[in-house]
Amino acid sequence: MDGLNAVRRMLRGLAVALLLGTGPAWASTPFQRGMVSITLDDGWPSQFTAARPALNARGIPATYFLVTEGIRNGWTGFVTVPQVQTLISEGNEIGAHTMTHPDLTTVSATQVEAELRDSQAWLATQFGLQAVPAFASPYGAYNASVLTTLQKYYGSHRTVNGGQNFKDSNILQLRAHEVNTAISLNTVRAWIDSAAADKSWLILTFHQFVSGTPTQSTETNIGDFEVILDYVQSKNVDIVTVTEGVARMDGLTEDPAGDTIVYDDSTGDGFTDWSWATHDLDSRTVVHNGLASISAELDGWNALFFHHTSGLDASQYSALELWVNGGLSGGQGVRVAFYDGSQLLGSVRLDSLLGHPILAGTWQRVLIPLSTVGLSTGTVRDIYIQDDTGWDQGTVYFDDVRLVRSSTPPPGTPPFPLYADGLGSGFNDWSWATHTLDEHGTVHAGTSAIALEPDGYNALFFHSSTGVDLSRYKSLTLWVNGGTAGGQIARLVLHDGSQTLGEIRLDEALGHAIQPGTWQQITLPLNTLGISAGTLRDFYIQDQSGGDQGTLYLDDIQFLP
Repeated sequence: MDGLNAVRRMLRGLAVALLLGTGPAWASTPFQRGMVSITLDDGWPSQFTAARPALNARGIPATYFLVTEGIRNGWTGFVTVPQVQTLISEGNEIGAHTMTHPDLTTVSATQVEAELRDSQAWLATQFGLQAVPAFASPYGAYNASVLTTLQKYYGSHRTVNGGQNFKDSNILQLRAHEVNTAISLNTVRAWIDSAAADKSWLILTFHQFVSGTPTQSTETNIGDFEVILDYVQSKNVDIVTVTEGVARMDGLTEDPAGDTIVYDDSTGDGFTDWSWATHDLDSRTVVHNGLASISAELDGWNALFFHHTSGLDASQYSALELWVNGGLSGGQGVRVAFYDGSQLLGSVRLDSLLGHPILAGTWQRVLIPLSTVGLSTGTVRDIYIQDDTGWDQGTVYFDDVRLVRSSTPPPGTPPFPLYADGLGSGFNDWSWATHTLDEHGTVHAGTSAIALEPDGYNALFFHSSTGVDLSRYKSLTLWVNGGTAGGQIARLVLHDGSQTLGEIRLDEALGHAIQPGTWQQITLPLNTLGISAGTLRDFYIQDQSGGDQGTLYLDDIQFLP
């Protein structure tokens, strides 16, 4: 018996460490120091005559993404072969930007292959380069097919999707900020400050340079460029080429959950911000996870509007997930709508899904099953988050917006009941919290429920030596009741015996505090917890308050295929 108690004490300590020491599911791994890269696209002559002297005077290397056909043929408006040789001799990186600068999403697969392959081959052969690993897509346009092809030739891909990169970012979809006439110096300074503070990697992209006032959106005044370079050097950041930055990353080429990010600190890959509401995609005062959230003034039918360049096949997704916070006022009337570019595919109000108004000062998770808005097929090109009142409303915040991938379980997989009047097959009760598995006074269904005292980091803990293959299941569902008190703070953890597979607080999963005297269902798609496979051996529901809380009731815990 003493041995079993020792094991339980060890497990209790491990569980507390896991729950208190684990960062947010959406957090990104920082570098040792922030980094900044200067990239120049196309190969304009002013990059050599104006930008190059400013860079050299400060000892800053840059990455030049070149359109090779213009250079090879000596066309007006491009740097020359000798000039590119000079750039290389001075320690700059040369990257590929295709042969002829087409929108790669609009040409044939054969042409995509030729544009990617031949531009790299010409640069390597012409300039004696051992490798040309860096690529930037023209116009920032790409899709899944383009990514598959470019991965055959290149070690990284720089987009113009705004945002910062971290060690665990996708190297085939590097985020970058394009500096143009719509971007102020203060905005660029703020980006650089964020890279230094967050220990992230900021990539800046420039095109043409002029000595006077820019007359085209892609032009930058050379004096402003020098101000930016001086500001970079004044901060505690490393200045790196693109390939040097990639070498410090983890080399990931896919997003961990396989879902499609609409917003996570910045717009997701392929999405462009076409919003006409007053808003900020880099709000740092009210944040759910990561570094930033969206603050929006959704008044007078104004909307956040995210457009996807190539469109997404709705049949590949099961739901849209987002987090919402009502700010100081709460109660905002907000509608989420999906369009194919011209036709409404489906819409729903957030308060209708929540079952109550958007709460003030509280983050609430909203899961919108696409089937509930009649969206099972079609192409999603536009996602609106729009005022549905026509009136003036308080600031509302959104974070962690993503389309959740569909998954298909093996045929014939039945639900697995972890608890239904008793523990499921193969599971043993190793709990160290005060509890009973045979509560008869407060029951959701059947004859019994679980009554748990979630106090002092104690936990309900079910263990199986064989475990459950989670690849066979799509979601976890359970019912909770706050008893006479409500408001309990407890975390659910799925564990494989050596590491955490996924976790979430029960109130966060509900989107509001656990209610007293009421049974509420929690449904968690496993991929929203970052789980696509793995073996469940340990199931925890653990106090997170450290204090004394009222009795919490649970019932009908099961995994659904």
